Amino acid sequence: MKRDYYEVLGVTRGADIQDVKKAYRRLARELHPDVNGHDPQAEEKFKEATEAYEVLSDAQKRQTYDTYGHEGLRRGGGTAGGGFTDFSDIFDAFFGGDMFGRGGADIFGQATGRRSRTTRGRDVTLSLQVDLQEAAFGANHEVEIELLDTCPVCGGARTTDPASVKSCPDCGGTGARRSVRSTPLGQFIQTGACPTCRGEGQTISEPCEECNGQGRTRQRKTIEVDVPAGIADGQRLRFTAQGEAGAGGGPPGDLYVEISVAPHPEFERDGDDILSRKDITMVEAALGTTISVATLDGEEEVVLPPSTQPGEVKVLRARGVPHLRRSGRGDHHVLVNVMVPQDLTAAQKDLLREFDESCGPEHYDLKEEGIFQRIKHLFTR
Repeated sequence: MKRDYYEVLGVTRGADIQDVKKAYRRLARELHPDVNGHDPQAEEKFKEATEAYEVLSDAQKRQTYDTYGHEGLRRGGGTAGGGFTDFSDIFDAFFGGDMFGRGGADIFGQATGRRSRTTRGRDVTLSLQVDLQEAAFGANHEVEIELLDTCPVCGGARTTDPASVKSCPDCGGTGARRSVRSTPLGQFIQTGACPTCRGEGQTISEPCEECNGQGRTRQRKTIEVDVPAGIADGQRLRFTAQGEAGAGGGPPGDLYVEISVAPHPEFERDGDDILSRKDITMVEAALGTTISVATLDGEEEVVLPPSTQPGEVKVLRARGVPHLRRSGRGDHHVLVNVMVPQDLTAAQKDLLREFDESCGPEHYDLKEEGIFQRIKHLFTR
């Protein structure tokens, strides 16, 4: 049995990509076979952590895993193989820089220029409750969320005065400082982020007053959510690039809307089928009657023939919930409940006794199946 990926990395399910990356780096330092050779399980643990990181750092794979678990990844062809497909991240975990030069220095010690400070925005998750009718046929909702969005004053530039942006005097605009570091693989010359400009290679003397030079502010936004017909309780909708704005002009995160379907006073949903109960009297059951049944489409007349038995189920074809992302609908199952009268008068009891004496056992034989088989059928659907 595979362990839960969040448990493997030691992060919560709400962890953002930066938390996932930090957790993986920490484990990579501890578990890499070249460092932790004394532990015979180190290599397998390292591969397990890498596999977890490959899934949780990919928004699409992570959504599939959150919804369907390991089985969903296998069925969708998205199972991480446990290989080292992002070796630059593994290198970064040990040496604090990118072996291909995107973090300050390459493996030969050559300065590679300013470090990129852009990061993808955080994904945002919110809950939306809809009623059964809206879940069945779709609906449109406007929801308000509060998140970090691009500063409306500076447009994410972090300043309204371009002239106040200067090259960093401490690193000469490279955004990096060189240092020598000893590692298990030998001595490396690497370049770390300049502490003065934090690796950006620039300083801003007049930062935007609205966002304090961050390029983002916390804002309330109204998001229009189109709930598709046939959605079920617990499913999530993904809205690409509707999450928080990225730092340094990075791409925005995604918005996930978790759907909660409120209980219905009359109906119960079973997949795409609807279940309901209709009460009739024993006289109506014996003589037959026409009943009015509430469905998702409104009231519908249903004819019950004479000798309708308790527990019978009438199926209204294509009166259930529309199938999500394909044509057709489920069915509506109506359970017939035969009521027995209470608090009878003496005269009513005499009439029933007279009726009982005139009605032999042959009138009570079930033609198709016994009552216990009917009950079993109801509870094993």
